Amino acid sequence: MGVVINNIAAVFIIMGVGFIANRIGLLPEAANKYLSPLLIQITTPCLVLSTIASKEVEEGTWGSVIEALVLACMYFAVFCFIAWVICVKIFRMKKDPDCGVYMMLFASINNGFIGLPITYAIFGEEKLFFMVFFQMALMLYIYGPGVVQLHYGDNLNGMGKNVLKSALGPGTIAALLGLVILFTGIRLPEMIFKSIESIGAATTPLSMLVIGIQLGSSNFRKIIGNGRLITLSFIKMLITPVITFLLVNWLPIPPALKLVLVFGAAFPSAVATTPLSDMEGKNAQLAAEGVAFTTLLSLATIPVTAYLVSLIYL
Repeated sequence: MGVVINNIAAVFIIMGVGFIANRIGLLPEAANKYLSPLLIQITTPCLVLSTIASKEVEEGTWGSVIEALVLACMYFAVFCFIAWVICVKIFRMKKDPDCGVYMMLFASINNGFIGLPITYAIFGEEKLFFMVFFQMALMLYIYGPGVVQLHYGDNLNGMGKNVLKSALGPGTIAALLGLVILFTGIRLPEMIFKSIESIGAATTPLSMLVIGIQLGSSNFRKIIGNGRLITLSFIKMLITPVITFLLVNWLPIPPALKLVLVFGAAFPSAVATTPLSDMEGKNAQLAAEGVAFTTLLSLATIPVTAYLVSLIYL
């Protein structure tokens, strides 16, 4: 479990660099105006595309591939609905302008920056292959239904083009292109692949810097004093893996896929929530606070979930 702690600690260290850089005036909050689009529209799509393009589907495994993609998409559909129930019906946030941010914090997972490397480190190549489909479904959710979810309660008249533009942005295109590459067996030229892979590798440090900069302008008393955020974060990090286990454990699918689905539910909120909220004119500071707090909680939930799914499915 030392690998888990080291990976998450590294995330917080990079986040801390961004935080300090903001506090000393080296990277003011205005820097995110340029860093957020770079992250959302260039580096993250390259990360997704390079991850998928590096995989090959062996003969006889197509059924598992389709199951993985369908179930990963169903995961986000289910937890988008649960997020709506919690935020709108239980917390009664229907008219709250931050309702969409809370829902995305609950439904999204930090798969690309924490999930993929930790899954590989703990469970190896086989489980990583299935986790890639979780990442693909995440990108389709974030840049598609997630954009609409983020604007929950807004008057969408006149902004439909902007939502459609975000939904059909580079992230979605990269995921769809990755699917084409995966299912057709096309291999990208080495020079192009290496270039895309190198750009994508910048995603993790860049995303953590963006959050650190945002947190540098945050009031930490607000995080501790935001009972709604604290409660939602605990529900997400403690209850979501349990719900996922109850939903998938009885399904006639490979144990490796069950493991990945349950383990993925233990990941914190997606880093992309912060820059996407910033680009969509939503409360990016709240998003950064939610990502940071759920990541802190994941120091406990990821090791515990990894141990339990290992006992059950390995």
